[in-house]
Amino acid sequence: MERPLSQQKHVSCIKPYQNFVWKAMLRYILGVNAAKRVTKGVQQRQITEASTPSNTSHRSFANLINKNMLTNCSHLAIHLYHFAYLTVDVTFVVQKIEQLKPLSGPYNMNFIKRLEKKIKNHLGEFVNKSYSLDCPIRRSPGVTWAYGLTGDERLFEADYEETIFETDSKRQNIKIMKSREFGNVLLLDNDIMIGESDLVYTETLLGIGRNEFKDKTILILGGGDGGTLHELLKQSPAYVLMAEIDEEVIKACSKYMKKVCWNTLEKWEGKNYKIKICDCLCELKEALDSGTKYDYVINDLSEFSVNKDIHGFEAPFKTNCRVLELSMKILRPYGKYLSRGNCLSDHDYNNQFERDVKTLNLDFKRTDVHVPSFRETYCLYEVTNHHDKNEHGSDLEQTSHKR
Repeated sequence: MERPLSQQKHVSCIKPYQNFVWKAMLRYILGVNAAKRVTKGVQQRQITEASTPSNTSHRSFANLINKNMLTNCSHLAIHLYHFAYLTVDVTFVVQKIEQLKPLSGPYNMNFIKRLEKKIKNHLGEFVNKSYSLDCPIRRSPGVTWAYGLTGDERLFEADYEETIFETDSKRQNIKIMKSREFGNVLLLDNDIMIGESDLVYTETLLGIGRNEFKDKTILILGGGDGGTLHELLKQSPAYVLMAEIDEEVIKACSKYMKKVCWNTLEKWEGKNYKIKICDCLCELKEALDSGTKYDYVINDLSEFSVNKDIHGFEAPFKTNCRVLELSMKILRPYGKYLSRGNCLSDHDYNNQFERDVKTLNLDFKRTDVHVPSFRETYCLYEVTNHHDKNEHGSDLEQTSHKR
């Protein structure tokens, strides 16, 4: 059975003394008898009483923690590194679920700061600098993993309270998590796709208020959460085709992401739209072969490119962005390719996309917007043919749009 955990991490930087200090450190951390057992047979200098701070007793390091707080499976992990670095991980197994709620005691900021001070005083002159996470890492039975990565691979911890839904389709892991701040959030293979808080993402992707969709034909690539389709249908388009590869995503979002798709995904075909389960690259090639043209192609896929070798397309590609090249070939004159990019912090991805656009002699407009559940600023693109100037006549424009 999974146990709820509350964990606190303390980090101390220790002055780089000579090697014999490590034996002294073991005496302070583990107690005299345990240190003798650990260091037995190790050739080190004898430690004299003069090398031991007189104001520190040889008691066990674990005694610094209030014994009344310890329960079954609570434990202390100490890592002592050769480059004079010490980390201490204290893990408490709590018996009451209320103790895992934000800002709850007893393992709160005040407890952590007091514990850090005790550890620092206990180690005495060995400590040069000391740091600790001032908030506990809380784990509840309903959430097995709450970590995510920013575009430049920095770690963050989400505020998920519960796993609303999870399944493994033939193609990916699908999760819908309940966030205190962002509502339900869709994750595919643990990558955040959209949250109920993220209407600004969809509106910015579509350029609502700038682009005209009335009586237009539109192809959506991906978009299984239904948010893009729902917002487009409000604009009275002539026809919208949504090409989504994983029907399990559609089913999950139809039930658990109502504030994103509302009732749009309940029917897969209507008077002016159709949801088709297919590989979007195959759909693009089919449109190219049949001569089908669209006013807009909207890329609402994940950021990762697709290997052309899998699909066996004979057409030569000039760039790494196969979807971009194929989409531009099926657009009507003055048509637009609207695409998600990546987080602003992922310079490599965005720079590559912009180089691909320029390689094809295309124009682009980039809008940067903060997306709540992503916890980052995201880049969204509008690409047109070189001869299709925007209304101001500029070839390239970049804007920031934050709400």
